[in-house]
Amino acid sequence: MRAHTKHLLLLLAGIILTTAAPALAETRMLEVAQRTRNANNEVVTTTKTIDPATTGVMVIDSWNYHWCMTATERVGAMVPRWNRALECARKLGMTVMWAPSDVAGNYVGTPQRERALAVPYGPVPAVRQLDCTFTVARPPCMCGKGFPCLSNYGFDAICPALNIAQDDYIVCGLAEVYGICKQKGLKHIIFTGLHTNICLFGKPDALSAMYGAGVDCSVARDLNDAYCGHDADAGITPDDGTARTDDDLERAGVPLINLMEELRKAGVWDDNWVVETVRIAPWGQPARPYVFSGSTKISLRAPWLENVEIRYTLDAGEVTTAAPQYQGPVVVEKTATLRAAAFRGGRKVSLDTSAYYVLLPALPPVPDITLDSVTPMQDLYGQLNHDTFACLWQPLMNQSYEKRTLQIRAVQYDKGVGMRAPACLRYAIDPQWDRFVALAGIDDNLLAKDLGRNLAMYPSVVFKVFIDGQCVAHSPVLRISQPTWRFDVKIPAGSRRISLVADDEGNHNPFNLANWVRAGFILKK
Repeated sequence: MRAHTKHLLLLLAGIILTTAAPALAETRMLEVAQRTRNANNEVVTTTKTIDPATTGVMVIDSWNYHWCMTATERVGAMVPRWNRALECARKLGMTVMWAPSDVAGNYVGTPQRERALAVPYGPVPAVRQLDCTFTVARPPCMCGKGFPCLSNYGFDAICPALNIAQDDYIVCGLAEVYGICKQKGLKHIIFTGLHTNICLFGKPDALSAMYGAGVDCSVARDLNDAYCGHDADAGITPDDGTARTDDDLERAGVPLINLMEELRKAGVWDDNWVVETVRIAPWGQPARPYVFSGSTKISLRAPWLENVEIRYTLDAGEVTTAAPQYQGPVVVEKTATLRAAAFRGGRKVSLDTSAYYVLLPALPPVPDITLDSVTPMQDLYGQLNHDTFACLWQPLMNQSYEKRTLQIRAVQYDKGVGMRAPACLRYAIDPQWDRFVALAGIDDNLLAKDLGRNLAMYPSVVFKVFIDGQCVAHSPVLRISQPTWRFDVKIPAGSRRISLVADDEGNHNPFNLANWVRAGFILKK
């Protein structure tokens, strides 16, 4: 698995900033091809001369996490091209600015943020208005049919796989960005980033605001991503929605450019670089799997690679020219790891991409005996002195660990157990018990305050059931707002002990709040 994907899966909040001195800028004027559309919706291409020394590249909301797992992974898909493009832009003498809006404050103390904060503010003119009608609907998430991802504000940093150079700026707000433009004499801004029809267009330091202030603006068609849906049955992917959104901008008079092509023309782009990935929808990973019921349909695209074959495997195997060729939506009916790559003339021309899908078991019946009617076994230290030796994170009956109503994926439950992982409950098995049944998931009361800002990305729990020391059932890694995992575990005759475990997989995060609901035992008939 490539390094940029590993960074995304870790979903860390750490700030990865490059400290090496930038290469000496090459001063040259660029003749840039810009696209707009006329009243007849015909593409009009014009050439504009720009000076790299007076040009900035703006990166909008390239977060380390998004409530939609497909949206998160699509950032990773752009990272290799992004890093190379920004490297080339700096070499030409362009100024790179990062605008992560909600999380800019998390970068206080870094040179890139402090340099932006030191810029004097002045009056910002309002000389014009950018009107654009976006024709692509904004869905709950980008995954498509199935269980939609629910909104939260868990992101807390720029994607750590993106290289932030020492002389870049991390900015926040129109006055600050306009002040940098005045201080450095920037006359043209090339916008890249997420999500084109929301953030890149409408955030306070983004396209419409800078356009309104009179700054000459364009958008990199090959480095933006719109927030739009996926419908495999209709052949609609997020890449199709992004292309339509770019067309909308062109109709509104916003010039779009192919940044990689302009960097190639300038002589700083190396065509030997392999920077493209196959885009997948829906898109989960082992640390945040896409959970489905029955079956799911997967779309694959390589929007910036021409004349290629996309090939894939569903068994985590290496993708070669012998792998199946993508001809249309891939139907998955069981837990699977998909890997994909693009080939041209028998040669791989993309980086490998992977995704993880987990089939949800059948819904279990309601228990005959709920957990609140059975006395759990006390741990040995608790028997000695409960106050001193009991586990610090004792499970709570019929309430969350934080003593709130049990809640998973915005659904409340009257009965169950709230835990903070790692934690467990043990029971002596009654011979009359036939099966253990339960639903399990991450408690989402965390979202009650500002939709879990800066925190919702962190809860991560695996639920496990042990009988006499053997793990007989477990969930995948579950994250906040994912569907409840379903347990229906047969209890073998003669079994003595059953343990219900919420495992934090070693990350010891205090927000790993785990709920067992609709949990208990089915009696033998």
